[in-house]
Amino acid sequence: MEQSQDSLLEEVEVVLLRPQWARNLGSVARAMKNFGLQKLTLVDSRIGSWNDAYQMAVQASDILDGAEVKTLEAALAPSRWVVGTSNHPSPGTRSISPREVAEESILRGAPTLLFGGEISGLDPAEMLRCHAVSTVPTSGSQSSLNLAQAVCVYGHELFSAIDLRTRSVEKGVQRSGVEDAYATREMLQRLEDVLLDLLTDTDWIKATRNKNAIAELIQPFYRAGLTDKEVRAWLVAFGKVRKTLNRST
Repeated sequence: MEQSQDSLLEEVEVVLLRPQWARNLGSVARAMKNFGLQKLTLVDSRIGSWNDAYQMAVQASDILDGAEVKTLEAALAPSRWVVGTSNHPSPGTRSISPREVAEESILRGAPTLLFGGEISGLDPAEMLRCHAVSTVPTSGSQSSLNLAQAVCVYGHELFSAIDLRTRSVEKGVQRSGVEDAYATREMLQRLEDVLLDLLTDTDWIKATRNKNAIAELIQPFYRAGLTDKEVRAWLVAFGKVRKTLNRST
């Protein structure tokens, strides 16, 4: 269902993967507070002392206090709308702008925004397991943004989209909701696991393939925006195939 403007910003989750520097962490917290974002998660953090983070998090120490540390799987599993961020999207991924992320979030619900580390960003396998990959349009002479600057861009776009929607509702303009909930990242991972199991001992799995072959195979399911009901239908179908194969052997 469509999420209310009051709760969407509060439910946006900012996930920092392999963050390196405390000062960037503090600046991210400040940027989040600027635009009403509250949920911060760190995965595989390389940061030691947080003293500099608290120094930079002007009036946003509560964001740091509430930050959670999780594995990447745990951080993304419950999300129905995972958006990776990169200035070099992997081939095959759905690429959208920060504004399109915000506009689509009005219908899909609060996104999980996945930001890679300051040094190398997200790797191809991580991007292939996102529903979309978003790039901030920049000058060709300098395409890389500081981590906090990137968070600020997405926070601003989400905040502006909610403000525009609120004013539209006040004028009597309504947007239709979504009947069925989009599938969680956990459900899509189950689909990938079942598909990989089906391919075990086949010529496909034995062939020489790149390390992201299974991720590339499953990426269209992420791009399609499947609902829980649709993923369950695929799981049932794959289950029938597995039973048939078991009988034949």
